[in-house]
Amino acid sequence: MSIYKRQADDSKPARKPKPAAAQNWVTKGLTNPQKAQLSIAAREAYDVQTNHGLTDGISYDQWRHGETKIACGKESFRDCTNKDFRSILARFYALAGREKDAAALWQKTGRVKGSDELNDTHENRELCKALIRDKIAASRGAINDAYVAAIVHNKHQGKTIHDLTASELQQLVFTITDRLSKKT
Repeated sequence: MSIYKRQADDSKPARKPKPAAAQNWVTKGLTNPQKAQLSIAAREAYDVQTNHGLTDGISYDQWRHGETKIACGKESFRDCTNKDFRSILARFYALAGREKDAAALWQKTGRVKGSDELNDTHENRELCKALIRDKIAASRGAINDAYVAAIVHNKHQGKTIHDLTASELQQLVFTITDRLSKKT
């Protein structure tokens, strides 16, 4: 390739990523620097909680896994994705007594792209999915994932649970709670 052709290529604006590639950041796992930042914040929060006698003598790893599950529904940083990062970090900041930092992080998390609903955030969706998982586990076999998938399919014209907005997931939580109360 000639030098003139290379210079002509440099003057062109950079290509925009394909829409599918632009959305993949949500599903990519956490990077090592993100995991390190979460670990530092978790250690700080654990130390504060331990100093106040709130950890009940459990180990740091057990505590971190439990708090991560509360924040995003997943126990391990390995299972978490970029959309979980801010909610986990905000949880650890809040537990460490850094309320202003936690509030700032929560305000930075935005709505799901393409959604017109006001409170349709990744965090709200994950919170509802975690509630659904907990209800399935607490039902002792009365309901399972297939039962929930059938409810979603019937109520929302063939959608899957991953396609639902936060308000639709909240309605699903109420539906599951109602059906569980009728089964017992």
